[in-house]
Amino acid sequence: MSTSGSLEKEDWLDLGDLNNAPTFSLEDALNDTENLSDPFLDEPFALDGEFGSSSNLAESSTSLADIQPLSYKLDAAFVIQPHQLISHQILSNEKKTGRVIAVAERNGWIAVVTSKGQLLLFDLNGNLNQFHRGDESMGGASCVTFSLDGKFLAVGLQRGAIKIMTIDNKLYHMINEGGQPGQGIVQVIYTKDNHTVLTLDNGGSFYECTISKPWLQKKKDKLRCHVSGCNGEIIAMKMMPADVIALLSVHRLIFYILKPRGQILGIFPTKFEFRYPPSCSYWLGSPKSEQEVNSPLNSLYSTTLKDFKVAISRGHKLAILRIHTNNFFTKNRRATVLRQFELPTPIVNLHWMSTHVIVGIDSKGAVWQIDPEKGTTRKQDLDDLELVFSTPILKGSATGGKVSEAVKAVAEYACYQSVTSATSTSERLIVLAHDGLKYLEKVHEWEQLERYKERGDDISAALYLLDVCRDKVRASEEFRRESHNLLAEKASRLLTSAVGDVAGGSISDLVSHYRKYIRVILKVCVTGNLLDFLYTTCWDRLCMDSISKTVFLDHLDEYVLDGALVDPPAPLVNEYLQHLAAEGHFSQFQSAVVRFPIHTLDLHTVMSICQQNSIYDGIIYVNNKALNDYITPLESMLAEMNLFAHREMFSDSEQILGSKVLVYLNCCLSGMAYPFGQLDEENRKRVPLETFRCISSLKGNNGGETNEQYPYLRLLLHYDPQQFLNVVSTCADAELFQLDNRLQRFVDTIGQICVNMKCELSLIHFLALVVQLSERALIAPPVEYIQDSVITLLKISPWQQPGTESAILTGLFHATPEDKKRIIRAAQNPMRPSILSFLYLSDRKFEELIKCYLDSENKEVYAAIGGILKEGELTTDESEEFRRYVISIMEILYRIDGWLSANLVNDHFRETIPSMARTVEEEKKLVFPVLAGIAQLRKHANYASFCDDSELDEQLFGIVFEGICNEWPSWIPSSEDPDNIDRQLMSLFPFWLPLASSTHLCLNIAVENGKCVRTVIRLFEARNHLEQSFNLLFEQLEENKQNEEKMTEWLDETIKFCSRHSSKNETSDRMMRVFQFIVERATEVGEDPEKQAKIDESLRTMCKQIVSTGAKYAVQLLDKLLDSPSFANSNFIDSSDLIIDVLSSCEYDTDLLEEMIYVIREENLVLAQKLRLEVSSRAPLMHNPTCITCNQPINKSVYVFRCGHFQHIECSTNIEKVCTCNGFSNPLVVPREKPDKPKKRNIFKNWETKLNCRVFPKE
Repeated sequence: MSTSGSLEKEDWLDLGDLNNAPTFSLEDALNDTENLSDPFLDEPFALDGEFGSSSNLAESSTSLADIQPLSYKLDAAFVIQPHQLISHQILSNEKKTGRVIAVAERNGWIAVVTSKGQLLLFDLNGNLNQFHRGDESMGGASCVTFSLDGKFLAVGLQRGAIKIMTIDNKLYHMINEGGQPGQGIVQVIYTKDNHTVLTLDNGGSFYECTISKPWLQKKKDKLRCHVSGCNGEIIAMKMMPADVIALLSVHRLIFYILKPRGQILGIFPTKFEFRYPPSCSYWLGSPKSEQEVNSPLNSLYSTTLKDFKVAISRGHKLAILRIHTNNFFTKNRRATVLRQFELPTPIVNLHWMSTHVIVGIDSKGAVWQIDPEKGTTRKQDLDDLELVFSTPILKGSATGGKVSEAVKAVAEYACYQSVTSATSTSERLIVLAHDGLKYLEKVHEWEQLERYKERGDDISAALYLLDVCRDKVRASEEFRRESHNLLAEKASRLLTSAVGDVAGGSISDLVSHYRKYIRVILKVCVTGNLLDFLYTTCWDRLCMDSISKTVFLDHLDEYVLDGALVDPPAPLVNEYLQHLAAEGHFSQFQSAVVRFPIHTLDLHTVMSICQQNSIYDGIIYVNNKALNDYITPLESMLAEMNLFAHREMFSDSEQILGSKVLVYLNCCLSGMAYPFGQLDEENRKRVPLETFRCISSLKGNNGGETNEQYPYLRLLLHYDPQQFLNVVSTCADAELFQLDNRLQRFVDTIGQICVNMKCELSLIHFLALVVQLSERALIAPPVEYIQDSVITLLKISPWQQPGTESAILTGLFHATPEDKKRIIRAAQNPMRPSILSFLYLSDRKFEELIKCYLDSENKEVYAAIGGILKEGELTTDESEEFRRYVISIMEILYRIDGWLSANLVNDHFRETIPSMARTVEEEKKLVFPVLAGIAQLRKHANYASFCDDSELDEQLFGIVFEGICNEWPSWIPSSEDPDNIDRQLMSLFPFWLPLASSTHLCLNIAVENGKCVRTVIRLFEARNHLEQSFNLLFEQLEENKQNEEKMTEWLDETIKFCSRHSSKNETSDRMMRVFQFIVERATEVGEDPEKQAKIDESLRTMCKQIVSTGAKYAVQLLDKLLDSPSFANSNFIDSSDLIIDVLSSCEYDTDLLEEMIYVIREENLVLAQKLRLEVSSRAPLMHNPTCITCNQPINKSVYVFRCGHFQHIECSTNIEKVCTCNGFSNPLVVPREKPDKPKKRNIFKNWETKLNCRVFPKE
């Protein structure tokens, strides 16, 4: 049997084959914790702890602070009532009877047990009916329960015994050990047979005890253990319907049935928040009749188990399960998870009061209302309960603390025995607190209404009743039936308060008073189905006063716009509309007039107001509904629209009119009412046809006054062609256009008008309309009008709309034009590359397309050629023919754009590169830009060849080199900078350097040019003419001596050159020349710190490079350094690296080694003489050459004593290091004397001191 902790709603209780159930014991289920790694919740639920504090009717309040918001606050859903008599008796006698521990109730009797084992039995009035004194040897009481028939009580004791008492205070039976030996009883419950008790001890063990009958005293009680041992985890248990017992353990909730042999029905994991005890409660549907009370006792005997639900909580988690009792002994699923969510506070006790209400008590005693269907929680505005926790009992204070770790973990917050349900109703709990016994009861609807009445809060009462009528607040069926009558009474009381309680005061006070009540009256009457009361009584009384009438009309807006006023009286409607017009609220007037029935309107007044203020919705509504005329308002609006439609900019009012015309036109053509609703059957056929004939009329309603054809269509296309054609596309499916080929003819007419108008925007959207309708198979593409539209668009230049080209291509794709030549001619002037490409490529006329590009010298020809070769899907013959054609026009392509030609050749026509090896200068100039581009592309591709032929490569690169030197025209950017040519040539190196230096051609061209010194130097260097390169560099140094920037630049070049060739023998000579130049320059700089810093840096760099070549020039270098002020006057710290480099290059190794050997010998001679003196004075001759302890020779470390003996260090056991002999007076060890250390001298003590190298004048 599986014990998976999966929380999937469909399979969390899938226990597998029940035929294997006997092999899966209750203890196995409790000890199996490895399979419970799943969390309690699959996903978190966000809860609002204050949900329900106000009605769902709550609305946003107005900006006026004195307006009463349409919301109300419910009182707490529960009430706490202390039982004064019982509380007084148990508290006043606490010293005698002991502290109260547990409580139970059955059939009007309340049993309380104390820590001294006393049993107190009260009736509901608080009279102490029975008192039973406890036995101190058995310990204090820990729990109490009634049998289901109410005749017996079972009292569990803290030392393991159980007393069975009758209701008349007689000891019926004594069970000496109701659990594991040495364990206290923490819970006892009766089964249905009333002679079997189930016990739970604080070791976590679960027992079943069948009590022997009084006439069978010789027979022992039958005690059966279901869970035992030191690993017991059962914390609490609860009896449920269908003989199911819920066992709450540390890790899970187990549904268990005792008979026939004890079987597990299901397991639900609760492995989290171990410090809080788990809690569960159940709900068994609703009673069959109003007279039947849904009580916990009745539910245990119920046989109707269709709606059996269980709530499980632990800490901050709660889950609702539905139990399928019919599947208990089958292989089908036994339970389903209905809801699981997060709680805002840890709950320690849980009780299900009604279908929609669960009451929870948290660890601090606060009461919470939980809605199991909505998954919401709300803290009640009640005093916290000082619950009696069972901490000492669960921790085993009476049994020496020998309890289960599982029980001990939850002992801090366990209060199972402090809260019990009343047997008469599920809506009352009996709570045992430190300050007495209390009732926790659910507040009923009548009580809530009575509280509003006591406070005189008629507004909240009315809103509460309104929510009940609208099923927004849960209430009993009886209260719901009466709620409508009660609401009518409250509405009448509110009206009386509004008009009758008016006291004197300012106008603002009167307005605030009326607003307070009239808003509520309107809400109650409109949404509470009290419209007759609103139209008659309310309106008659409120219109008597001008202020109340104005306030009433002001607050009608929201209900009018919602269409909530059903069949209002005509006087009220006319007063409301005139009020809006008088206040200037014409937008509200326009929205309101179309929502009233036409028979309630004063047509003359409404039409006058609408015409004076251009309220088109009102004009349309009156004409449509009263006169059944749909065309006159359309023609009127089109005539007004004709005054501004040809302008480019519109005012706000003009835009509103245009939008209304299009919306009205869409409604009429579609057979719908404007602005909402449906037309009747007759008008649904008539109105679309009349509207179509109106807008498509040849002359309009003016007849012969104008020569313009189709004026209305032209007008709509001028105003907004996109939206008008969208209307046509939207209505194309209407029945109107499905007859007589009407849609095709209508589209043709629109196309003809658009071509005549020559409006770019109209033509674009006409083509889009044709494409849409063609794709929907509603029309055949009008090829003629598509062709004319395309030609008209091609002749318009320049295009103002970004989608013109796309619209033309889409139109041509959907309809093949009859005369392509006309379109091609139109697309050639001005040049339309994409259009031409589409037309020619569709006919596979590749050469003609390229000729069109060449005629206009359009640079897109290169992309066209590349596109044809890549994506044209050419056959072999087509490809060969097209390539031959392109090669034939290649020189024309060279002239148009060299860089694009280079890309084309490099990608597709590499075989033409050898043909660019020209000798005539004009031809060289032609191919130079192309070759320069190819050189750049090959460089990026890291391919150092033009055509894999060294001779041709040299010749081709020579053309590139010569073109750059002579500045032939090309795509390469030009500049007036004299170094521009040098930079461009150097950008080719070092990639093309091997090819450039392979012959004298490039070098000769560069020398002849005279403006590219760096290039000449680099070519000399590449051809191994190092001396010429260095001489050129040094000449540049000399020439630019006065230009600091140039001189620095060339000095860097020279130093880099010397570094690149530092392995050559002649390099040091060059370096010394440069060094001499730098030293001379340093003397010329003077005291300029910035220039001096640059010179010093160059000086040090050259010194290091010279030194790195060897010691040949070390003496000259030192002389030059000592002549340099920047070195001679510097600090040790500034010149230490240079000094070290100089010293390391000198050949001082031999002299230094000889001097070192001499010094070592001298030092060793002195130390040897000193050692000889120390040895002679250390001790007398040793008497014995062996250890005084082990008699072994001196082959290890030893101590030498003044007495003449020695001893191995490992043989010595004397801490004082004294010889063990007794024959001499001085047996102490000879002390070891440390040799004198030579004194050290800190040569870096004066690190910041000047070098002062010139102590003597130089000879």
